[in-house]
Amino acid sequence: MRIKTMTIKLKLVLLFFGFFCVPFLVLGKFWYDRSMKTIEDNAINNSQQLMRQMNYNLDVYFSDIKKATLPLLAHPLVQQFVKIDPKNQYDYYDLSSHIRSDLIPNTVYNRDDIYGLSIISLKGPYYSNIAFSDRVDLYRKEFSENAKDNFRILGINTTGDGTEVITIFRRIIDNETYITAGYLIIDLSLNRTTNISNQAQLGKTGIISIVNSDNRYLYHPEPQKWQQPVQEQFKNRFENINLPYFTNGSGAGKTIVVFNRSTSTGLTIVSEVPLRELMEDLIYFRNLTLGVVLLLIVLAFLTIISFSLSITRALSHLMNLMKKVEMGDLSIRAPLRKDEIGSLNRGFNLMLEDLNRLIDMIHISHLKEKEMAVYQKESKIQMLQARINPHFLYNTLGVINAYAIIAKVKPISQMTVWLSDIFRYSIDNPVDTVSLSEEIQHMFNYIYIQKERYQSLEVDVNLNFELLKDIHTLRLTVQPIVENSFIHGYENYSIKPEYIGLRASFDEDGVKLWIIDKGRGMPSDLVQTYNDAFACMSEEQMLLKSAPFGGIGMWNVHSRLRLEFGKPYGLSIVKSESNGTIVEIKMPYRKE
Repeated sequence: MRIKTMTIKLKLVLLFFGFFCVPFLVLGKFWYDRSMKTIEDNAINNSQQLMRQMNYNLDVYFSDIKKATLPLLAHPLVQQFVKIDPKNQYDYYDLSSHIRSDLIPNTVYNRDDIYGLSIISLKGPYYSNIAFSDRVDLYRKEFSENAKDNFRILGINTTGDGTEVITIFRRIIDNETYITAGYLIIDLSLNRTTNISNQAQLGKTGIISIVNSDNRYLYHPEPQKWQQPVQEQFKNRFENINLPYFTNGSGAGKTIVVFNRSTSTGLTIVSEVPLRELMEDLIYFRNLTLGVVLLLIVLAFLTIISFSLSITRALSHLMNLMKKVEMGDLSIRAPLRKDEIGSLNRGFNLMLEDLNRLIDMIHISHLKEKEMAVYQKESKIQMLQARINPHFLYNTLGVINAYAIIAKVKPISQMTVWLSDIFRYSIDNPVDTVSLSEEIQHMFNYIYIQKERYQSLEVDVNLNFELLKDIHTLRLTVQPIVENSFIHGYENYSIKPEYIGLRASFDEDGVKLWIIDKGRGMPSDLVQTYNDAFACMSEEQMLLKSAPFGGIGMWNVHSRLRLEFGKPYGLSIVKSESNGTIVEIKMPYRKE
């Protein structure tokens, strides 16, 4: 049986085993290996952070010791002591007593971690010491080998009373000759250092040790390893500071070793954690996870079987409904559910509703097309009838102009010529587009006639006609608005026209042409009515023969511009107040 002929339920079962069970086993193995690597990396990262923190704490502690003992190195009594000749017994013992009674007690005051101090002078053939350290001879070799070190941690020792201390020496520089004149030996209680190292717990058997700059154990949980050299393998690894971790051993005894070396003290903090301790929890959770996953697989299988039945039943029902739709029954509806199948059913129902609505719209559209065809025929007849009158008037004006010339009445002749140009311009097809420059030039014929009527009329035109040649407009768009300014701005109020202005501003969409008058203006509510009608004009309103607010001049101009060029082109009233009105005509650039 080919898979494309299988039922959805069988396909889901096969997909469940093929794309879930088998990949799970592969991913489980991959997850286990990656988990072990991740745990190992996390253990290394945590140990590195811990080692850095411990080394930082030791640096801070030994830095504090440096600061606490620094005044001793330059103290006048110490400087005198390292310069005095030991043969001068009186001065020698006098300085020694002052140092014992005054200087050293002040230094170790409230410092329970400083167990002992010794000051050694290099004068004479013998070393001399002060205070309570009795191990001067033990460190003569270290002094000679580390003569250039100003601060060095020598190691852990046990005093006569059984106290374990860390011994440190510092060089005393002669403040006159600036050469080494002696040493200051400091015995520190081991408790402070062990407290720092014991703050961390690495597993059950993990250990932390401290190695000095000579690769000897300064501190180890096993005291017998103190001052003993570290393993050769460790010593070689410590040299590679770019890889501050490695594994040691093999099998069940494999350990992760992480180290961090301080550049300040030269000490290296080393942690050793058995790998088996890190893996114990992982093995437990692996077995627990396997059990839980097997249980989930069984439950998932049962759930898929029941879920597939619910899906196939719903899809079969929907297929039956679609067959009824194919037969032409658009009244049926699919049942609603609160899941994806329910969304599919809702989409099916919406599709049927949209089909019914589209059928109604197509029917209405056909009716509108028939009405528009009738309307267009009527418009053509009216346009042809309208062109008869301008031809008759144009010929009549030509006769009047001839009589005016014979009678030598120049104003009548000039006005007749202007009026003839207006009619001749209007005879051309009003739907033809022209440049705004040409439209305004013909508009001036109307202005010239009004100028003859009103000698005091001021015509204020501030336009760049070269730029206006790039603007796209229709015939008779500017003249009707200018005529409105004369009629509604002045003549309706019995005011003699005194001012007409034209301004233009350009932007990326085209030009905004302002027609300005200084008449009485319109009420604010009427201005709002005009602007609302201009802004919200629908296609049905554009085809109306009359404006929704009464007049037809501005509505006709706006309708033609909007039908020809679309939004945002057309008219708007910028302002209309008692001191005048500004009407804006927005027109586009010419198309290339």
